[in-house]
Amino acid sequence: MPLLQRCGSAYERFFSVSEIRSEIRLQLYFGASLFFYFIIFYIWLNFPTITVENAKGGNAVCWPYFQDCYKLFFYHNTSVDDSRGIFYMALFVIMITIAWSMWSARWRLAHALLVLLFLWEAIVIGVLAYSTASPIYYYHLILTGILLFIPHKEFFLKLTFVFLYFLSATIKFDMGWIAGTYFSTLKSGLPFVPHTLIPIATNIIIFSQVVGCWFLLSRRLYVQRAAFYFFTTFHIYSSILIFYLFPAAVIPPLLIFFGPLYRYTALPFSRTAIAGWTLILVLAVFQLLGFITPGDRRMTLEGNKFGMFMFEANHQCIATVTTYRSASTTPRSFEMPMGTSCGSPYCRVKETVTQRGDISVSEDRYESGGPSTRCDPYEWWSKLVRHCELDATIERVALTFDHSINGGPFYRMVDTTDVCALSYKMFRHNEWIRIPPEAPVVGYPVTNVERD
Repeated sequence: MPLLQRCGSAYERFFSVSEIRSEIRLQLYFGASLFFYFIIFYIWLNFPTITVENAKGGNAVCWPYFQDCYKLFFYHNTSVDDSRGIFYMALFVIMITIAWSMWSARWRLAHALLVLLFLWEAIVIGVLAYSTASPIYYYHLILTGILLFIPHKEFFLKLTFVFLYFLSATIKFDMGWIAGTYFSTLKSGLPFVPHTLIPIATNIIIFSQVVGCWFLLSRRLYVQRAAFYFFTTFHIYSSILIFYLFPAAVIPPLLIFFGPLYRYTALPFSRTAIAGWTLILVLAVFQLLGFITPGDRRMTLEGNKFGMFMFEANHQCIATVTTYRSASTTPRSFEMPMGTSCGSPYCRVKETVTQRGDISVSEDRYESGGPSTRCDPYEWWSKLVRHCELDATIERVALTFDHSINGGPFYRMVDTTDVCALSYKMFRHNEWIRIPPEAPVVGYPVTNVERD
């Protein structure tokens, strides 16, 4: 028992658990972070993104720096066995135990168990599921990481929360936001905002995230409260467009740290604050990576997963995949009726299969399901290369990829006769992904709409 007590005390000192034990704001955010895990694990339980079957089907998209991540997938689709349900039920038991530990003030146990949830989220977002990674999860991972590992937790949670607002604004210095075309080119526009006032509304958002967010940290109560009410209203309003997930990550810490319990916290300059200040620097570099990658990040999506790039543009894209196989097939064709909603990021709207001598040719046309689909050429390259590896009958796969942003023309960014012969390089512009003026205009989009 003395050894266990000494280990427990060392653990508490190393991770500054005593700050959580003595501070109601940190305890409340502990519960808010746990609440978000309930939401995202429910979502992940119902999607086969990182199942073995998804990997075997060639549909897993790994990060460019670890393109064999699918080899780490360990649970299966529910049609195969119960491993996915068992795994997430184990996580559910951990979450219930955390809730009980919080209620009984066993903060060391609660902390250690929350670390397990944090690690699984970090592994999924940073290693296993490139397509899932987004600023929604970055917000939660960063703030929960501070809660778990960084001393001076309350100060750095507040400062980092505001700094993330500021970083999110850096992608809005673009005509899509300054002129408001991000929203004005959508059929639905901006809810409750007349079309002519959209540029005013978007510039107010830019100003609030560049300048106004820092007033959340103000000593002056009336200034701080004004900023708090503005951002609370903004996030409730934005839920109309982005639904529950992002507000569930952002509104709880906003209410907890900047609402009725707000108190001004002085800057820490002690040795124990080095970790927190280092994190701020790392976040700045993380944001910068998306800008220093050569090319046009909005068009090519190269570097887009780095930094807080939630609303950089609204997208429309068309991918035509032509697969040549050394096999015999029965000619067939299919075309989805105009206006049909598929409920997926990409909708297969047309298929044509023909036989040319000893080669079967399958041409599939896909269209993006809505403006939130990021139209990333890397995802298409990753899946198609994997299909070539899995199917020995594939001779080659031709790909054309047409991309439009903010209601602009479609540019043919990819036009290759064999995508499987190409490679993808991180932090460098990939020459096979063309940008205007090298990418020719091939058409003009219809008005973009949000789809279920």
